[in-house]
Amino acid sequence: MRIWHVSMVVAIAVGCTACSGSTVTPSTPTPVASTPAPTAPSTVTGTWVGTAADSSGTTMGMFTGMGMSSGAMGSMTWQITQTGSDTFTGTVGFSGYHGGGPMQISGSINGRTGTFTMTMPTGTMPMVRCSGQATGTFDLDDMLMQMRGVYNGSTTCFGSFDNGQMMMARQ
Repeated sequence: MRIWHVSMVVAIAVGCTACSGSTVTPSTPTPVASTPAPTAPSTVTGTWVGTAADSSGTTMGMFTGMGMSSGAMGSMTWQITQTGSDTFTGTVGFSGYHGGGPMQISGSINGRTGTFTMTMPTGTMPMVRCSGQATGTFDLDDMLMQMRGVYNGSTTCFGSFDNGQMMMARQ
């Protein structure tokens, strides 16, 4: 019986020692340093190719017989670079026409919508003495791969054009 009492005393002593130690409290989690969000890629930088037609019957007052074939008239290319979070600049070209210099484009973008101005300085249009300008708006698709837009403008040789419709795809 004495062994039983000794065993019982040892068991109680061991149990009390385990209970009498310091209590463990959960530690507060260490905050994780936040990582800055990745910078969004430029939304319009690149080469855009598509078609355009307006009330002049072709593109921005230019028509067949001005150094361009009828098939080339509606084919337009923009080479643009986004120059800030909401602005872009670049050049405009028409398939089959290699005029006296590049036509310029500039604009702004807000989300998936934007505005643009195409400037055709004297000497860049098929009629060397002519110049022109077109302004418009566009919308980008969800994947930023296609744009649809409308434009109006005028040229010094052929007057105004309106109801312009364009559709461009990123290359």
